[in-house]
Amino acid sequence: MNPTLSLPVNERERGSLTDTFGRRIDHIRISVTSACDLRCVYCRPSAKAGHEENSDNLSDTQRVEFIRYLYDRHGLSQVRLTGGEPLLYPQLSTLIAKIRRACPDLTLAVTTNGRLLSRFARDLRRAGLDRLNVSLDSLDGDCYRRMTGGSLKTVIAGLDAADDAGFPPPKINTVVLRDLNDAEVTRMAEWAIARGSEIRFLEAMPIGAAAEFNKAHFVAAAELRRRLAAEFVLSALATPPGATATRFRAISGALDGIIGTIAPVSEPFCSSCRRIRLTADGHLFPCLLDAFSVDMRPAWQRGCLDSVEVAERIDSAVRSKQKHGSVQPVQMIQLGG
Repeated sequence: MNPTLSLPVNERERGSLTDTFGRRIDHIRISVTSACDLRCVYCRPSAKAGHEENSDNLSDTQRVEFIRYLYDRHGLSQVRLTGGEPLLYPQLSTLIAKIRRACPDLTLAVTTNGRLLSRFARDLRRAGLDRLNVSLDSLDGDCYRRMTGGSLKTVIAGLDAADDAGFPPPKINTVVLRDLNDAEVTRMAEWAIARGSEIRFLEAMPIGAAAEFNKAHFVAAAELRRRLAAEFVLSALATPPGATATRFRAISGALDGIIGTIAPVSEPFCSSCRRIRLTADGHLFPCLLDAFSVDMRPAWQRGCLDSVEVAERIDSAVRSKQKHGSVQPVQMIQLGG
């Protein structure tokens, strides 16, 4: 079969990719590596920090072909590159540049723990990356180390480097755990707003090996908002289609910014989900909280992307996307958060 790639704009079919519940799928999260240099307690609490990589990962050519197929045929609008820790992937800037050339008007983002941003921020920006999300769970060095195994100073240096490289202020993602960092919520919001960043407080999800730990330390988004409302005047903002965060304009004295909560457990947003996930080794997951996946690798068995095979496999994944998820035994580090 001939691959259906690199179509001129006026020849794109742009047929929407829609699941059986009427949700349009136009966002994809693509993991470029399962390696990570942290051991966050809410991800893999019993693991040691280190690099864990599969030997049968997709190539960059395969990733670009897959993205271009979705872009040309189904109007893909956003790609988020994840891991593991994506900045550990040596060819990340090169991959971003290839995606940018293939899909000029695609929104490209990276979610990172920020530890390597001071080294790579300029390269990522030059390659065509639009924006960054940075995971930061505490402003206390000791607490940050207990939660992640890493050094807070390297993340702050990375955020400063992102500013210097010309990125818009990165969004800050904070997973909140009771008796670990929940007392810092207000302080972190003040700090992020002062930097010009939007901060989003995330509920810990019952995924993989960390499921029971996260349940034991769970803090609901409603409780977080009550704490924040004691310090800030919160005004709800409109929620765009497919958004995961409930966002508020937050004002306290001279501070005026945006705070969000992401509540997949207590306030699930499954009904508006527009995302699918492709793992580093080529498995397409239609839902973060469902173990079902479709192996995309056979779509390249003849050396290039088979347009019939890829269409059938994407359709199988999207048709299998459930109304809502329930259990995910696979670790987040493998899924690509």
